[in-house]
Amino acid sequence: MKKNIKSLITILLVLVLTMMTAACQMADNPAEVTKPSPGVSEDLSAKDTDKTDPAAGEPEKITLALDWTPNTNHSGLYLAAQQGFYADEGLEILFQESDMNFIEMVAAESASFGIASQEQVLQARASSAQIPIVAVAAIVQHNTSGFASPVDRNIKSPADFEGMTYSGWGTELELAFIKTLMEKAGADYDQVNIINQSASNFIASMEMEADFAWIYWGWDGINTEVGDYPIDFILLQDIDPRLDFYSPLIITNETVINENPELIERFLRASAKGYQLAIEEPELAVKAIMEAAPELDEELLLRSQIWLSDKYIDDASRWGEMKAEIWSSFKDWMLEHNTLESDPDTSEAFSNDYLP
Repeated sequence: MKKNIKSLITILLVLVLTMMTAACQMADNPAEVTKPSPGVSEDLSAKDTDKTDPAAGEPEKITLALDWTPNTNHSGLYLAAQQGFYADEGLEILFQESDMNFIEMVAAESASFGIASQEQVLQARASSAQIPIVAVAAIVQHNTSGFASPVDRNIKSPADFEGMTYSGWGTELELAFIKTLMEKAGADYDQVNIINQSASNFIASMEMEADFAWIYWGWDGINTEVGDYPIDFILLQDIDPRLDFYSPLIITNETVINENPELIERFLRASAKGYQLAIEEPELAVKAIMEAAPELDEELLLRSQIWLSDKYIDDASRWGEMKAEIWSSFKDWMLEHNTLESDPDTSEAFSNDYLP
């Protein structure tokens, strides 16, 4: 894959954004990032497809680059591996846990697939390097994120953000969320004190340093229920429907699409079976995650899994389906708030063509 200095610099900038967004979706007590699984090359110049010897009759080894450590967003994938669904497709899946380089791995073809979010795909494709990643399935149908605050702060609407301290990850995107919601409420964004989160999780941050934060309900929200920590929660798309974006997504690169589309079909066929089984048997999905990350809290995993299982397909006709209007409306919002370098073609940023 040809690279130049300009492209490398841009990729690094995109990676900073992906690291911060992934951190918002990670577990309160995540597993430590592990070394690559056996067979996973740490050399990003090594193509994922170079790891298999077809002449030896081996299953095709493919790498999936996670956006962080194992959690309930990934349960269908781990369940598909545990139940042999990938093996049935002639695939051997190698999970690569990562804190920041998942976009680069997929773009550089050292991972055939990865987990990302809609804004990360758009930012990558809109960058000067035009990083050629493509979303091929939505893991969750609707955005489950919003702004959360302890009930004693009495934040009932975005207007109540005034005079409060927000702890976040320092990205333009989350600040644009705050501005959008406050503008809708006729409130003054300049009256919010913005700090970078130093605490290890949402609850600790609220107790130590801040009044509200951006969280994903499926993990941090459920964790407040497990910890009996009452909060108020403002779902982003309840204030602005354009903020109903896809997060997380399964991504691949244009080389796989052009040279090996059948691989995408096999991978997604097995993955869809995994997520369907996770919907039907959440306890089984939790066991699959616990095998990968035994240090996680089992009660949190189960309650998160039960809640999230209804969100995988939701109102879509099938797991993984994406709508063009969600891609275009969220892109327009990002352009309006100067969070994209250029105007990417959303028809090239995603595809439903490989879904079962």
